[in-house]
Amino acid sequence: MTAPFLHLLMKYSILSIIAAALTSVAASGAVVSGVVKDSSGAPLAGVPVSDGFRVVQTDASGHYRIETDKAAGLVFVSTPSGYAPSAANVNLPLFWRLVTSPSDEDETADFVLDKVDDSRFAFIAFADNQISNRSGEVACFNSTTVPDINATLDSLRAGGYAPFMIALGDQAHDCYWKSNRYGLQEAYSDLRKLNAPLYSVMGNHDNDNTAMNDFDAAAEWRRNLGPNYYSFNKGGVHFVVLDNIEIVDGSPQLSDDGECVYKNRLTPGQLEWLRQDLALVADKNLPLVVAMHAPLYYFPGGAKTYYLENAQELIDALDGFRDVRVLSGHTHVSYASQSADGRIYENNYGAVCGSWWLNARVDLGNDNNICRDGTPSGYAVWKWTDGEFSDYYKSTGLPADVQFRAYDMNMVELDGAEVAPEYAAGREKTNEVMVNVWGYGPGWSVEMFENGKALSVERQRARDPLFLLSCPIPYMAAGNKLIGTVRPVYTMHLFTAKASAADTPVEIRVADRCGNVYSSVVKRPQPMSLSMH
Repeated sequence: MTAPFLHLLMKYSILSIIAAALTSVAASGAVVSGVVKDSSGAPLAGVPVSDGFRVVQTDASGHYRIETDKAAGLVFVSTPSGYAPSAANVNLPLFWRLVTSPSDEDETADFVLDKVDDSRFAFIAFADNQISNRSGEVACFNSTTVPDINATLDSLRAGGYAPFMIALGDQAHDCYWKSNRYGLQEAYSDLRKLNAPLYSVMGNHDNDNTAMNDFDAAAEWRRNLGPNYYSFNKGGVHFVVLDNIEIVDGSPQLSDDGECVYKNRLTPGQLEWLRQDLALVADKNLPLVVAMHAPLYYFPGGAKTYYLENAQELIDALDGFRDVRVLSGHTHVSYASQSADGRIYENNYGAVCGSWWLNARVDLGNDNNICRDGTPSGYAVWKWTDGEFSDYYKSTGLPADVQFRAYDMNMVELDGAEVAPEYAAGREKTNEVMVNVWGYGPGWSVEMFENGKALSVERQRARDPLFLLSCPIPYMAAGNKLIGTVRPVYTMHLFTAKASAADTPVEIRVADRCGNVYSSVVKRPQPMSLSMH
């Protein structure tokens, strides 16, 4: 056999092996195709469609074709501005379709979108409902949160806004899915009482705690609620929903308390999908909203910069966008952070469930549903008006202009030496006024005045007195051991100023980053009570 012939034989043998391998790969997958059109039957071009791994766009006739192994079991569209899914499961927009045929069989999935006017929109963002059907939780949610949110939605509609909602994760509680028969489907039966379209973020407690890996832990979510990461558009603004909870392999064997063991990070596959999705955004000068469960940034004054383990990879993916708004929950406290270049601003929101519905589950002698940093149970309200965002935090059961709580520290005396020694009776009183501004962040200001004269205001790292009085003190007085969900935390959104006397009124002015000014006068002496806002 001559050398040239041997070389030629080897060349074609290698090519045959490669061809066989490619044929095998192609045969193991399938093609999902379909048409995206509006409700009049007109095709929609350029609409992104994804299987969670690849992103394609519809052609001029509205057709798309995506090669997929159907690993996620669904395909979904990124609805363009001016459109909304025609179909919905009560208030859950059906922008996704399950693909249920075997992985090597082709399948069809069509989408119909309605034309809408979303040039002036608003949305409500809320975090950590964490309903688990323990005593009183469901009733408390339905009697407080649901009517409050629905009233705000009605008010937004009356103001000419088209509202929707974003649930920022932990809609349920994985520990109680089976024992209390209250899993994702039951939680969403209550969430469907909210009367606006609801887009959902997946939290750590929304994962199946019996699954052995991250992908399988989200299977129940995908079957019932669609993709665990996706995007949509409203009024020219691009929204991205991410799942930044990665369940650790072997989680059920690693957990001591029945909860999923996880890392706060984005998976490589999700980051690749994100890069593809963001590459299709034409105008990067418009705001980009990123909604996820765990925060990007760590607590102000904390030991590190980032909460998300692979934060830099996310930041790199957001490169080129000039105005990124990150919305998160998970911590059950409130804080705001901003990148050094001012390009990324994050609001981390307190929990709807406050201190894990402690007020509903345990008789504490009060009904204060309050987070461990003193933030009242509530939600954020965002408005898009004339190309600009404005936002505020709405406390459940309180007027929208209640944005802080003020204490006459001369009158704060707490009988709880184990949890509140700094506020014990008999300590030196210095005519201080302390203010908890739960929405405080970069761009905010806090001022105090005594008889028209500006006082020196100092930001403090401290603990909120009303939370202490409402939760841990009565909890321990009832003979309970202090546990993590009842333990107070230090926060950096407390501010103090010293007046010259104990009985002078002190005016407080708080300005948010949108230019709204909230003011109140503390008429001292002001007693501290469980009924104070």
